[in-house]
Amino acid sequence: MTKDFGETYAEVQAWAVPSSGRYPDGVKYSMQYGNTGAETIIRYDNFPDHPGTTPHHKHLPNGETTDIEFSGLEALYDRFKQEVCDHGEHW
Repeated sequence: MTKDFGETYAEVQAWAVPSSGRYPDGVKYSMQYGNTGAETIIRYDNFPDHPGTTPHHKHLPNGETTDIEFSGLEALYDRFKQEVCDHGEHW
């Protein structure tokens, strides 16, 4: 799903995958809020190959990542959507 805000956008993708060491929760996801210049404003994902992070993490505009608490996909989606709204988007 992609939501176009003009100069910015939000894109949410999630897939059910077999539970494994890489995806122990049986889900793979990415929630991206960015601008048309291909810059990340916020991104949540559980791609396991980011050094020094837990599987569930948040990408910040400065390129850093921070670990997050994952209590389920729906709760994370609600958090992501609220953060996009906090940036002034009407979603």
